[in-house]
Amino acid sequence: MQTAAQAQRLLDRVLMLAKSAKGAVATASLRGTDGGNTRFAVNEITSSGDVERLSLSVTVQFGLRSATASTNQLDDRSIDDVVARATRMARLAPENVEELPPLARQRYAAVKAARDSKTAELTPAERAKAAAAVIQAGDATKVQIAGFYEHAAETFALASTEGLWAHHAWTSCALSCTARTPDGTGSGWAGASSNRAGDLDAAAMAKAAVDKAVASARPRKLAPGRYTVVLEPAAVASMTLVLAAQLGARRAEEGRSFFAKPGGGTRIGDKLFPETITLRSDPTDTALTTPPFDGDGVPLAPTRWIDKGSLRALSYGRYWAKKQGKPVTGTPAGWILEGGTATRDELIKGVKRGVLVTHLFYIRMLDPQGILLTGLTRDGTFLIENGAIVAPVMNFRFNESPVHMLARCDGLTATTVVEGMRAPALRTHDFNLASLSEAV
Repeated sequence: MQTAAQAQRLLDRVLMLAKSAKGAVATASLRGTDGGNTRFAVNEITSSGDVERLSLSVTVQFGLRSATASTNQLDDRSIDDVVARATRMARLAPENVEELPPLARQRYAAVKAARDSKTAELTPAERAKAAAAVIQAGDATKVQIAGFYEHAAETFALASTEGLWAHHAWTSCALSCTARTPDGTGSGWAGASSNRAGDLDAAAMAKAAVDKAVASARPRKLAPGRYTVVLEPAAVASMTLVLAAQLGARRAEEGRSFFAKPGGGTRIGDKLFPETITLRSDPTDTALTTPPFDGDGVPLAPTRWIDKGSLRALSYGRYWAKKQGKPVTGTPAGWILEGGTATRDELIKGVKRGVLVTHLFYIRMLDPQGILLTGLTRDGTFLIENGAIVAPVMNFRFNESPVHMLARCDGLTATTVVEGMRAPALRTHDFNLASLSEAV
């Protein structure tokens, strides 16, 4: 793993070579990953591997022409070659009217304790111990269980001929497991992620997955329709992340987004959701494992995009910000949908007749303008009647928008880190479970 000083020396050399071409400016980046993973299936460990990745990328620009080349070899000959390739291609590239010069020096938010030494030094034996705790839960209930545990120490360094220097080092880890009943009719899932391996409770996740699998066996058919649903955090995160990706100012100002106002302008300032809905990003939240700058080196700041139900901000990339005379926000990361004080059981108690959804799968966009999504429920779907779970039901294909999911929300739990963001479980209404699915 490259230290900050080693990365800076390497990128300085790359930039010096690039700048030797008359009229050239350049940006170079170095990404490194050093980690491992353990996979288990049918109640036994099936593979264990160590991972080392290092990628050097250089973008050379001549005015409005630019090109990028990359390599995973850091010897002198390979460095000379990657710079030469980028330079040759840049001279041949067509002009891009949206091309901007490299960034100069920036100031970045401090991110404390992003790197956890215990996670960085995790051994195959420690991963196997976590996997064993999951497998033991499956064995104890005669349920088949499979899953994946991975961790990494990661670095990202970025520099330019104009004086930019950015470096961030962090750790990441994630564990997920799926349990299946022997007859193949029941399935349960649990998962979590963090920058600290100590935050992952393998035994608790295994119990949640096994309990769901046993409870969801031999599901009954429930007629498709619009239901009150309680969505667990993984399902909420899957849909909310699609909504977050649509918060770009350019698409809204060009009229191509849900956040565009009919007749022109954007919906900034409009009340779109209940007071309880706040969606923000925070690159200083270490559990979300994101640098405090985006891939261009633009500083990222904690930002409330939707605050107490109102749209407060849209994201501006460098070109569009310059064109519109707006501050650059960069591409936001580290998403958080703020939660509430209810428990999952309390959300369920407030449902006269509805459905509990654990997990979503194979999500695809149907209508970008309305952010209408389709996908499948999976790994534990249950009928709720009079405030209690009464039976497992077959899975559904849903056709629904995260906009409507949040607009009709009337209850939130505390958040957990899952699917790369902090998300709560929530209760919402008129959720379109459009058709039955035979998949477990």
